[in-house]
Amino acid sequence: MLQTHNKKPNLWILAAKFEFETNESIDTARNLFQRAIRFIPNNKKLWIEYFKMELLCVEVIMKRKELLGIKEFESNDEPHESISKVEDAILSCKIAEIIFENSIKEFKNEAPELINSFILVANDFNFTKNLIDRMYKRLSEDEELGKLATSRDVLARRHLLEETEILKKCEKNGQIADFTIAELEEKANSAFLESIAFLDTQEMHLIYINFLIERLNLNSQYLNDERFERLNDAFYKLESKFKISVDYLVKWIRYLITFKKIDEAFEKIEKYLDEFKSNKDLWTLYLELNINKNAQEDKILQVFYKSIDNIKQNEALELWETIFEWSLDSQSQNAEKLLQLGSSLMVKEISTIARTKYLEWAEKINDFKLKEVYSNLRQIPPYSYEFFLKYIELEKSRLHEKDVEFAYEDALKHFGNETIDLWIQYMCFKQKIKKTQDIAGLYWRAMKQLDSDLIEEFSHKFCLFKLNSTDGHTFE
Repeated sequence: MLQTHNKKPNLWILAAKFEFETNESIDTARNLFQRAIRFIPNNKKLWIEYFKMELLCVEVIMKRKELLGIKEFESNDEPHESISKVEDAILSCKIAEIIFENSIKEFKNEAPELINSFILVANDFNFTKNLIDRMYKRLSEDEELGKLATSRDVLARRHLLEETEILKKCEKNGQIADFTIAELEEKANSAFLESIAFLDTQEMHLIYINFLIERLNLNSQYLNDERFERLNDAFYKLESKFKISVDYLVKWIRYLITFKKIDEAFEKIEKYLDEFKSNKDLWTLYLELNINKNAQEDKILQVFYKSIDNIKQNEALELWETIFEWSLDSQSQNAEKLLQLGSSLMVKEISTIARTKYLEWAEKINDFKLKEVYSNLRQIPPYSYEFFLKYIELEKSRLHEKDVEFAYEDALKHFGNETIDLWIQYMCFKQKIKKTQDIAGLYWRAMKQLDSDLIEEFSHKFCLFKLNSTDGHTFE
């Protein structure tokens, strides 16, 4: 199989793992990885798995020696006379180091990310401290790698390498880890600031911001405020030196809102709205801010109408949801106008929400208004299954049997060929209102109208319906 599919890395990895774990043949597994890399040298996963296997090999040998009572190897990278040269190379992680060095030659500018993956793998073993130190040293002393922002990222994060272990120990001892983590984080932060001073590029600034976002998203009640202040400061520095992208601008504004910096959020949106006037997220945030600030209705509507004029209809769903929720909750006099406008759109996602909310709004007024809204919208595309179900649900609650039947018939015209459950639900309703004589007719209509690939499933569900009917239960 490997001869035929020699370009599929997962097959090589599975084969090597089988040899290592099941057949306990380290040499065969190593040979498979080496052959795989010759065929697919640019696959990072292969290099990482090969590196991991060599460390597992060290672990296996060390455990065997421990069981045999051999304590001549102390994980200090110093060769011992009684250990063979091959075994010494394995135990001192030299083979893993060779894999690491060869991968740098292969990936060049992508090397920092790969080295970071190696470090994270090595960090799971208790005998790799010196290997990890050598990898960090290689990254920091290499002149070409040192010019890469990604290298600086890996080196700065070194201070947090022991974070997982610290968290486990604190949890075990019932201690709060935040203050210890804060010290490590401060060191990492200082390292990032030094990197920015050395490499003052937009990429380096964004790498630092991504790091700060990761830390803030950990959501520590003791550290959140400090983390936010760092992030906010980093955003201001990015803005002062480079053109900020709309994606990062939106992230910044969201964090300003989260941490109650509402005036700053308004300031940023209004500063950049003309530049990014087709961005739906900026408009949505601006609309939400005005609503939460209890702005005048005219102002809220002005923002909304301006937003839908500037962005594509198929991207405006969140804006419509926001304005519907506001207009209904605030009992705005413009609620019906907004619902009518949304219902008339040809974007199905928006019109469906508008129409179902329009029905709910109308139902709270009176029966006549509910029927009027349904009558006005029932034949207007795009047709929505949810719209018909909502009307059926509302009329069922009012015990209007004829109106329910009428709505089911409308729904079947548009969705009877593709929706099995609609037919079964209609039959259940007929049974409930004691019109069982109509069920046979519905069955034969369904057999004719449904797509051919749905007939078997429908027949099965109909049989279940009949069985439940015989037992006196309702099948839903």
